[in-house]
Amino acid sequence: MSRFAFLSVASLSLVASAAADPLLEMMSNISDDGPRYAYETSFAWDGIDATATVDPSQPVGARIKILSPAESAWSKAFRQELEERDESTDGDIWCTEFGQMVPKDASVSDESDTTVTYAFTPVPEPDADSNEQKMMKQLDGTVVLDKADGAVLAFKMRLPKPYKPAMVAKINAFEMDVTCARSPDGRTFIEEFNFDISGSAMMQSFEETVSRQITKLLEPVD
Repeated sequence: MSRFAFLSVASLSLVASAAADPLLEMMSNISDDGPRYAYETSFAWDGIDATATVDPSQPVGARIKILSPAESAWSKAFRQELEERDESTDGDIWCTEFGQMVPKDASVSDESDTTVTYAFTPVPEPDADSNEQKMMKQLDGTVVLDKADGAVLAFKMRLPKPYKPAMVAKINAFEMDVTCARSPDGRTFIEEFNFDISGSAMMQSFEETVSRQITKLLEPVD
């Protein structure tokens, strides 16, 4: 082998090894296949703090059962939100989906005996429209992976500075913060989800806050 050929092979080998992070590969190969679970949850809709049980195997209209507050305390917006969430509830509570937004070139920002934290610019989801794709490029992302199997333990995206997606719109703040926990079968599920966004559009200010928590996994339902 010539000196040039040897150097070329060595260079390609170094590039390949640098690009292939074993833990990120483990993360991308994790499957969320398995039974769906019923669970207990707490959340806030339209300024109303609520608790409920969720069973995704039930027919639409019977999946979410509100434990508190009493129905007499529900607002019109709360009731509408309940109907929409009940219809869309399918039991997909798994943290594997966040791995799809982590690029292969994510860089290590922290490490402990059991976890590795990566920093990156999030990758848009396959069905993201052009506005979502542009927005994702403005965000800073971090993910915490379990060294043992590459499972997602936490995921966060935030907007480091205000962003103007259009002349008449501005996003002042954006943050999504997810904490994951282990199910009995070893998969990680979304234990805590917090989302905040604020800004203005067409000279009108807007602000939205979403906070929900799975307080207890119940028995598998299928």
